[in-house]
Amino acid sequence: METNLQHEDLLIKLRSKLNEEKIKLWEPPYLNADKTFSPSLQELAKKYAADLALDPEHVLNALHELQLHSMDRVKANDEFKETGKATFRVKVITLKEKPKIIKIQKMLNVLGTDLINAVANELGIQGSRLKLISNGQIVKQSLSLQEQNLKNGNQLMALVLDTTPEEVKKEDKMYIEMKKTRDDAALLSEYVHDVNDDDDEYIKLEDQSGRTVELPPEERKALLVGMALHERGRAAIKQKDYSLALILLLEADTHFNECRSSLLQTVDNWGILQLDIAWCYAGLRSVGAASDAAHRLAAAERALSDSYGRDQHRLLALKGTTANERVLLMRLYLLQGIVAFHQNKRTEAKLLLEKAEKELNALRVDEEAVCRLMELGWSRAQARVGLRGAAGDPERAHRQLLQRAALRHKARQHDRNLRQQRLLGVCEDGSPVFADSVKALVEMGFARNRAILAIRRSNNDVAEAVRLLQDQPDLFGDLSGEASTTSSEGSPVEIDKALVAELEEMGYNLEEAKAALKLCNNQVDAAAELLLSGNLSSGNLHLDEDAGNPSTSTGEASNKKQKQDREKMKLEREMALNRLSSAIKTDEDDYLDTSLLEEEDYLAEYKSLL
Repeated sequence: METNLQHEDLLIKLRSKLNEEKIKLWEPPYLNADKTFSPSLQELAKKYAADLALDPEHVLNALHELQLHSMDRVKANDEFKETGKATFRVKVITLKEKPKIIKIQKMLNVLGTDLINAVANELGIQGSRLKLISNGQIVKQSLSLQEQNLKNGNQLMALVLDTTPEEVKKEDKMYIEMKKTRDDAALLSEYVHDVNDDDDEYIKLEDQSGRTVELPPEERKALLVGMALHERGRAAIKQKDYSLALILLLEADTHFNECRSSLLQTVDNWGILQLDIAWCYAGLRSVGAASDAAHRLAAAERALSDSYGRDQHRLLALKGTTANERVLLMRLYLLQGIVAFHQNKRTEAKLLLEKAEKELNALRVDEEAVCRLMELGWSRAQARVGLRGAAGDPERAHRQLLQRAALRHKARQHDRNLRQQRLLGVCEDGSPVFADSVKALVEMGFARNRAILAIRRSNNDVAEAVRLLQDQPDLFGDLSGEASTTSSEGSPVEIDKALVAELEEMGYNLEEAKAALKLCNNQVDAAAELLLSGNLSSGNLHLDEDAGNPSTSTGEASNKKQKQDREKMKLEREMALNRLSSAIKTDEDDYLDTSLLEEEDYLAEYKSLL
């Protein structure tokens, strides 16, 4: 019995022969007026059947299929010239069903939602349960087809799940989950420095050595949202839910593209994302996406080369082995071979599949050794990764896994220390503030922010800092959230212009500098600390310099509300982090783990056709 892939293989071969011989099936003598098989078409089928060693009737039916497709294309072009209506061929992919093709006609100036609803009506489903994809981009509802570069004759992919009540419910949740993932990641990215150091590993971007990559705020948000969607998409791939995965991954790609190219070269996330999108195309058997897949695989190859170095030399210097990242190269070669096959580049496809097979054989690990490492506390993913990096030796793998975990911990601790030191600042003599000195004052009951200022003033002398805090408390204001907006004499604060200029030189704008200095009674260190902490609310940025200061009770009420708002925001961030963490695997090298079963199936399938 012929499979869909075998039939596609026959169509590829026939298209190649027709192009070589410049045969136009939609014109006489191959086309009869009554659309029956012409003698010329039958003779052509016999000729090609002999060349391909296939049944002539089977080849004739395939030629007729190509003929009808060509006639449809000619008719669509004529109609577009006459009426302006574009014809779209939509490949509908539904789980557990054979894909089908439907044709939809629309003017190019209509919105994407019109096209989506037209396809949904044709399928008898709600438009909210449908996503259309054109050339690797999700069709947006609010833009016209022309604005999204859709053209007459384009083939689109329509993603729909099963129509059982359970699957419908799952489909509805898909879009809700995608929105929640995006919103949660956006919330965390805006407050990334406020999250507890011990809980924010997920939302920090690290290079291959485990060091944090610092980003400007506008790119940090785009990248973190992209990473969250990517990880959620990978979780869907693990469940073989390729429809959900593809939608999430294409959304992730949109966010990644908002980052500068030089940033993406420092990490491998973007290259892996392109690989994962191509893997979804393969899982959905979307032959029509071969062109977009080829483009993404070429981008993935360049990105991985930039990230790991030529011949992985940079990776070898970092990790001492390239064994695990060869998983990515194996999948890259495999997918490139599949795409080359569908583009009828058979010699190239054969070479690429042979490279993929060679890498795959080198990546095999003994499942008993995996179990032994799991008994020592490693996850299955970590065990496989460890064994591949240790040439299959369980004891060596265990040692290397421990060593790598220690190195990552050390790198992260180093980043934490640097971050803490930036917050602590320097003393008046230029030396860095000692965290232990601040800790000692906090344990005595002093507010942390006041303790930091005292240590700075005393040049890390704890005893002197205590004396200053007790004898001259007004020197340090009150930055604990209960700061008064009046000076010690009760008169309105007159902002020191020299201190404003000093804060502006640090990068803060005029309004922020003035508001912080007013709240901190012209204590520049305290103002800088307040600005750095991010606790300066937007409501403080428009303080009237000429107006009298609010009463004590009004100030207390305002500060109480600010404290409540901060607590509410902290709770929202914790809930967002919990939602993301529950949906995403946290194994650091999970993206390098694979059982190789799917890859083996693809290799066997395509090798048999070659």
